[in-house]
Amino acid sequence: MTSRERVMSAVKGEGVDRVPFAVWRHFYPQEADPEQLAEATVAFATRHRLDLVKFNPRAHYHGEPWGTTYEYRGAEKPRLVKNAVERTEDWARIERLETNEPVFREMLAGLRLVRRALPDIPLIATIFTPLGAMQRLATPAQLQNDLRDDPDAVMPALEAVADTFRALAAECVKICDGIFLATTPAASRSYLTDAEYERFGVRYDLAVLGGAAGAPLNVLHVCGDDSPVIALARTYAVAAVSWNAFGRDNPPLDAFLAAVPGKGAIGGISDLAWHDVAQARLDARTGRDRTGGRRWIAAGNCTIPVDADPSAIDAVRAELVPA
Repeated sequence: MTSRERVMSAVKGEGVDRVPFAVWRHFYPQEADPEQLAEATVAFATRHRLDLVKFNPRAHYHGEPWGTTYEYRGAEKPRLVKNAVERTEDWARIERLETNEPVFREMLAGLRLVRRALPDIPLIATIFTPLGAMQRLATPAQLQNDLRDDPDAVMPALEAVADTFRALAAECVKICDGIFLATTPAASRSYLTDAEYERFGVRYDLAVLGGAAGAPLNVLHVCGDDSPVIALARTYAVAAVSWNAFGRDNPPLDAFLAAVPGKGAIGGISDLAWHDVAQARLDARTGRDRTGGRRWIAAGNCTIPVDADPSAIDAVRAELVPA
């Protein structure tokens, strides 16, 4: 099977010649330049023979257009310099932006280059939920407090960010196969209650997802421990769901597949695996046993470490190939 056939068959629950495999990581030194980032992404996907490419743009691209600033430090994760929102009244300055913002243009340019280089491999674009983006505009603690204490001050900004990312999602799916809608830990019950996420999250997430309506491979990524993975998976019109199957109070692979028919599971490889070949092989075998090799794309819980052992990455894929 081709990678496209393998991935699309897997998420539909159809038979595959082997379980598809995907991992994604940041390339911090290259992320400020679309061409360099695309080259690094293509080289990584080719080196590890990935079946699905999730395009990771600049690490904090979703906060920068509104004024959050970072210091870029070569191979290290960028350091926050200043949040765009430092006081509750600053939310009033957050307005809807066009997709011709420089950071968005860079992202779309990088997507086009990867698509051109890897036309036969499914490609998805990273889009953050409105609350996820707003956790970059202010500190997560300030956003949480403002949502609870003065929601009227925050709601117009939430609408503006949702409108912005809905338009960006629509531009992305003109190029690639779908979006990877990432909640960040905003969906964790340790951050917002289910009722709060229903009020401040779900409606706006669905608005963004609506920008990618009709794309064949939209994916929901639910970050963090104790997250409403199954509830959101049932609500959101996506082909597959990515989450940390090892996270506290999160469903394991088999429980998810039993509870959410008709959607694929992405994940199942633990954080420990990326520096331990034996653990990588064990996780791959365990995932195959839990899923029966159906409706599953083997992947990490989230972005894998930049110093992940290439041998461990390859070990996961090797374990997925039938003897």
